[in-house]
Amino acid sequence: MDGSLNNRWRDGLLLALVSLLPSLAAAQSVTIPDEYSKLIKHSGEITVFGNDGFGDKIDLASGGLEIIQTDIDLPGTNALPVRLARRFVPGDKYAGGFIGVWDLDIPYLHGIFANHVYNPRGWTVPDGGTGYYSRCSQFAAPPDMYFQGGHYLADEYWHGSFLHLPGAGDQELLQGTPRVPADGKTYPVVTKAGSVARCVGLAASSESGSQGEGFEIVTPEGLTYTLNQMVSRPNQMIAKPVMQMGLAGVSGAVPARHGNASGGTDHPSLAMNFTLPRVEVRIYPTKVADRFGNAVIYTWNASNPGQLLQMAASDGRKITFTYSSSGVTASDGSRVWTYSQNAGAETVALPDGSTWVSNLGALSNYKIVGLGDGCEWSDAGSSGPTGSSAIGSITAPSGASIVYTMAPVVMGRSWVPRECIYDLDSGYPSYAVEPAGYLNFAIISKNITGPGLPASGALWAYGYGPNNGCFVYGGSPCTASSPTTRSMTVTAPDGVVNRYTFGNRFAVNEGLLLRIDEGWNGTSAARTVETTYADPNAAPYAVFSGSSIRQRGDTLISSDVMPKRQITTTQQGRTFTWKVASDCSGVPYCFDTFGRPTKIIKTSTP
Repeated sequence: MDGSLNNRWRDGLLLALVSLLPSLAAAQSVTIPDEYSKLIKHSGEITVFGNDGFGDKIDLASGGLEIIQTDIDLPGTNALPVRLARRFVPGDKYAGGFIGVWDLDIPYLHGIFANHVYNPRGWTVPDGGTGYYSRCSQFAAPPDMYFQGGHYLADEYWHGSFLHLPGAGDQELLQGTPRVPADGKTYPVVTKAGSVARCVGLAASSESGSQGEGFEIVTPEGLTYTLNQMVSRPNQMIAKPVMQMGLAGVSGAVPARHGNASGGTDHPSLAMNFTLPRVEVRIYPTKVADRFGNAVIYTWNASNPGQLLQMAASDGRKITFTYSSSGVTASDGSRVWTYSQNAGAETVALPDGSTWVSNLGALSNYKIVGLGDGCEWSDAGSSGPTGSSAIGSITAPSGASIVYTMAPVVMGRSWVPRECIYDLDSGYPSYAVEPAGYLNFAIISKNITGPGLPASGALWAYGYGPNNGCFVYGGSPCTASSPTTRSMTVTAPDGVVNRYTFGNRFAVNEGLLLRIDEGWNGTSAARTVETTYADPNAAPYAVFSGSSIRQRGDTLISSDVMPKRQITTTQQGRTFTWKVASDCSGVPYCFDTFGRPTKIIKTSTP
């Protein structure tokens, strides 16, 4: 990561110049439909499944994969972690930063923002008189961008701003009415999980040229994350054909924000495609503290602001990092871990001399290409992988190896309002405001081989049923019999099949796990678990729900609290019911303001 202001301006100018070259830009950029999955995938992260010795977690709602491996975890006199964990997420060739394709799995804020010399750059908000960099106190979506005579809406190049906490995944940052600590401070930001954020200045060791505010996140458990170490790294440019640069009318009722605000567009004659340079902005921690005064301090390299130099706890625990041209070393004071990269493979040498070796480049570099421009939806019945697959592997110190196979899979959404953006000049439909279907880079199989296993290995296979996508009207319209769910199956090495059913109805149950059928034989299951969710608009928690600042995507599911109201388990002729009581005064069900049950009832029949 380059901390030099001169280099950042140089890179921004080069990217701007490159965007004038149509053939080169096409090879290095993505279109708006290519990034549909970034609008919706976050709902799937609500339910994460599977974690074994290789550290993989598979989100069955989206087929998404992430791998988290913990190398160092120092116990102390308090619960604050002093831990070196590495995280890998496929499909982002710009990921990594610690070693190869691996990131450190630490708390951070992140989002993808515009980055060129003619506009405010990085994590910005519309200038309301306090400046573009009041990103906390004036928390909002970034401003629309104008570049080479073109107009880019915020929700065309940006997909939301998020808090990543290890073990909890991504939580969208929301506007809302938070439950605030009684400290007299202002908290303009909230998360669905109940955390709130106040504003702090950026750390002096942040990337050169950084300005404005950082965030201090306070969780319901009383942890405070001071996130004010700002860095940025390149991300793919977003491309729009010249004739798409001005956004014209739409079919159906569409918000005014989709109009052409500039009243017209200058179309330079050189380029067929214009591109908007972008960066991923991350804001890392400088301190994590609990309510008892215990703390962990994160020290960063002011000369290279993305390099973590040390984690040091108030109880004496410490991990120190050293960087060189050959890699990274980490030490807890008595032992050393060594990280290196060679020919696309990453090696972790443990203190006892054993090694982990990962070769995940093909998964990291895989680029999803969307289902095409336009607004129609003709793949409502499709299922399974679409396009070529890619594989990645990890070998453990024991000699066991795992191979992951991934491919694009069509994910469908039902009862989606059909709103289409049209080209200003040609009248050709450009993209759907809300897609009824999109491609996601999904797990197809994982296979473990090694000592004590059959020669063919232990294989888990992931199957995807019909995506069941449909618009309210227009191409493949929904009907009274249209499904509002989609299912996938996991076949274990012993042949046992489990089926998972998720909601896919737009703004109703999208991404929610509704049913698990264990021991599924195609018509029945040995055990079935069904989940019913409470109304997101119910008292007493609804008033505290935040509001997404995104204009597209799964915003209701990512922002509104929808607690589990009833879980029904059927097995061997018996039914077991867990449900939240409904006899509490003033509320339909017995929940507190966080959506946690205050009274439950357990029954079984017969």
